Formats: sequence, structure tokens, C-alpha cells
Amino acid sequence: MFGIHESIQRSGSSMKEEPMVAGMNAVRTWMQGAGVLDSNTAAQSGVGLARAHFEKQPPSNLRKSNFFHFVLALYDRQGQPVEIERTTYIDFVEKEK
Repeated sequence: MFGIHESIQRSGSSMKEEPMVAGMNAVRTWMQGAGVLDSNTAAQSGVGLARAHFEKQPPSNLRKSNFFHFVLALYDRQGQPVEIERTTYIDFVEKEK
């Protein structure tokens, strides 16, 4: 009935298929090489954060919120923005008395 769709299905897939695991190993290898710099290496290479500021402030009643959003901008020593790929919430930091 739908001639074009039938001919595509009959011809089969011309794309090479690879198992997902093979692709993930390449990603893991690349990520292991990226690693986190220790403080000595970072100091010698000039890598470091020089400035951070809130572009969007968190709400003042943060503890009462089930969901909150804020934007923190980070900059290196040359004033270039630093992009963070992934973050994790750990805990609230209480004010010291």
C-alpha cells in the first residue's frame, strides 16, 4: 500500500550497528585521562578559579523550598568563563556562630 515504506524496509539497514558497551569503553577511557588535577599540578599549570558570582540568587527561604534554582558563574585567572559539566548537591552549609 505504501510503496516507499515497503521498499525501505525490504532493503534493510545500511548503517553499521555496534554494541553500546564498545562505545562506553571509549568514553570511560577518555574520562579517566581527563581526571582531576592535584593542587601542585594546578598551581604549576596556572589552572585555577579566580572569581565566582551569582548570576541568579537562590531564594532567601531556601530551607523551606522543595526545589530551588540558582546560577553560579565561575571564571579562571585569565577572566575566561569555566564550564562545569556536572554537579552534585551534598548538603547545606550552616552559618558559623
